[in-house]
Amino acid sequence: MTRRLGAVLIALLLAFATGCDGGDGEVATQPPPTTSPETGEAALEEAVRSALDGNRRLSVFVLWNNRIPAWAEVSTRGPALAALRAAARTRKERGVRVRVLASRREVRSLRLDPSYLTATAIVVDRQRVQPSRRNGRPLGHEVRLNERARYELRRVGESDRFVVWRVVLL
Repeated sequence: MTRRLGAVLIALLLAFATGCDGGDGEVATQPPPTTSPETGEAALEEAVRSALDGNRRLSVFVLWNNRIPAWAEVSTRGPALAALRAAARTRKERGVRVRVLASRREVRSLRLDPSYLTATAIVVDRQRVQPSRRNGRPLGHEVRLNERARYELRRVGESDRFVVWRVVLL
């Protein structure tokens, strides 16, 4: 029993030592993309802010139209886009649309990962929204929202573009 356990542990240690990366399809010896003088850290931070702005425009569009437009993947992908799609489907089934009356967004913090492959932003959104029926008639009173969320973004290939990947309410 202890010989088998020892053999398994040795095999695992050898796998880690030789650069086994969990089988996610990337070669372990491939270096991560780096920034060049043309795409410095400031340019990447601007790309993150641009993705956040695009995601905001997308969210406002989806709230009123209850559908995902063709241009959605320019700013949003992965679990964040799936969550928007599910919420739109639910509102559509209930016959509810949401109009954004006022919106103020503040990016409280923005952190670029040292690998330059991911970024994290803490964002506070203060909004006034009006739920409406399918025909656009108001449904009840306007609602004030004060949401704080962590946005996780991923870099698109080796470009200086980012997309919102996951949004977690805090």
